[in-house]
Amino acid sequence: MTPNEARQLVRLRNLRVQRARERCGEVQAEVEREACAVRDRQQLIERIQNEIDALAHAVVHRLAPRLPRWAGVASAQRERLADSLEREEYALVDDEHRLEEAQERLQQARAELTRALAREDAVRGLADEARRAHALVREQRAELEVEDQARRRQA
Repeated sequence: MTPNEARQLVRLRNLRVQRARERCGEVQAEVEREACAVRDRQQLIERIQNEIDALAHAVVHRLAPRLPRWAGVASAQRERLADSLEREEYALVDDEHRLEEAQERLQQARAELTRALAREDAVRGLADEARRAHALVREQRAELEVEDQARRRQA
């Protein structure tokens, strides 16, 4: 391998490392978005649960004297909140699944980056070796030329 070929190979490996780093950044951003979606969904579920608790408390305390009049409304509100809670809990499962998939993609992207860095390092070693070998050949040729010139002078 010539030093020029080795330099080209090093540049190619540099580009692959750069692409692998960019991919890691993209997937990391995706993981962060999915984690944020999970947190938001968890907060929404908590808010709905608090609303259910507040309604139950109101039915027992504040609305108890007027319960016959408000029983239907309280029951409808309880059902609406229960349905909403159930929908959000299913959506949370989906959000968590998407987060896990994104985390797996991030692990794969990081593994690919590690492989790309190892390949780049190996190619740099080859390039250094090719440079040293090329320099050694030049040095040997120079020494031979000097010896040839010395022999010609003696002859």
